[in-house]
Amino acid sequence: MPLRLKDLVATAKETIKEVSCDEVANLQCQGYKLLDVREASEYLDGTIPMSLHIPRGLLEPKCDMCFDGHQSELSDPNQPWIIFCQAGGRGALAAYTMHLMGYTNVVNLSGGFNAWKAFGGAISTPPIENGLIRCDHPWNPGYTNE
Repeated sequence: MPLRLKDLVATAKETIKEVSCDEVANLQCQGYKLLDVREASEYLDGTIPMSLHIPRGLLEPKCDMCFDGHQSELSDPNQPWIIFCQAGGRGALAAYTMHLMGYTNVVNLSGGFNAWKAFGGAISTPPIENGLIRCDHPWNPGYTNE
């Protein structure tokens, strides 16, 4: 019998660790970075401050250090990450994928951005210019002033 999305998410959640909104600040103090895997339209509505944004559909090539389009912020497989999506499913799949790709310390934010908003966590809106997200802005975690 073919697997359904709920089955895939359940399998991922059996393997990964999930954290609550209460744990995020403490984990950040321990060096965890945030990775928002939602789509651009969701990201434009706001995100957790200083989150790196990589939509779920682009995650594998951005994590693959042998791929030309690799994301430099993902170069260290030992860097701890807190992954989040809108409700928790895509985040679980993303954390599981990163685990399979050799990342050693990846957790999923239980309930995703919806839980974060309900918790009352800080939210930032990305800088927009001419309808596009500005990636060359100090707000972007990958920004360098070189």
